[in-house]
Amino acid sequence: MNNIKIVLKGINEDQLKGVNFITGFRTLGEVGYIATRYIALKLGMKRVGFVLTKYLRDVTFLDEYGIATPFELFYDDKNHLLVLLSHLLPLQREANEFSETIVKWLKKLNVTNVILIGGLDKRYRTSNCNLRWLKTSKSQLNLSHPMMEKQLLMIGPLALFTIYSEIEDLPATILLPYADRDRIDPAAAAIAVEEVGRIFNIKIDVGELYEDAKKIEEELQKQLELIQKELNRNISGRVYM
Repeated sequence: MNNIKIVLKGINEDQLKGVNFITGFRTLGEVGYIATRYIALKLGMKRVGFVLTKYLRDVTFLDEYGIATPFELFYDDKNHLLVLLSHLLPLQREANEFSETIVKWLKKLNVTNVILIGGLDKRYRTSNCNLRWLKTSKSQLNLSHPMMEKQLLMIGPLALFTIYSEIEDLPATILLPYADRDRIDPAAAAIAVEEVGRIFNIKIDVGELYEDAKKIEEELQKQLELIQKELNRNISGRVYM
């Protein structure tokens, strides 16, 4: 039985055929999360779906577009772009099925490109480049940046998405700007967003990510701490509003 369900609202799968897909997660520097959320908001994308898991986290909040759920799908019909925005990381026990289900769904949609965004620990930086990348064997993209160095490890949901994309013959390209592992890094996210803009020939102004970096960092750090504190509470100690 599949415990991961994709629910579409106001759109059907036929309308998403051949779409370009983007996602990232709340991992190193929060780069993937900041970048995907920024793209969705900056392009005025419409929320068209949700990903439901068996152990869906009971956390929600008000975002720019309304009530936020853990895993949401946003669509830009002008650029035929689909973004999976993950406000939370999938539970570790569900991460494998989560990744496999979504990748197989993307294959069903016959996606044109899959862009996965993460962060690369800047301590491993060996040159003045600001981004490394890699791709699955079916990706036709070629970027001007150097590729990820051999033997460096990817872990977590980004790694699972990459693995299943390779297995399922999806054309996936992984963007890894160098980021600070000890703090939230909006500037690194801006580098990824700029690269997405170049790949799809879309103008996305990243000025806010640079100019308001400190504010974004403080707001997301506060949010992250509150979420983590709430998720770590036992049932009797939780605060319900």
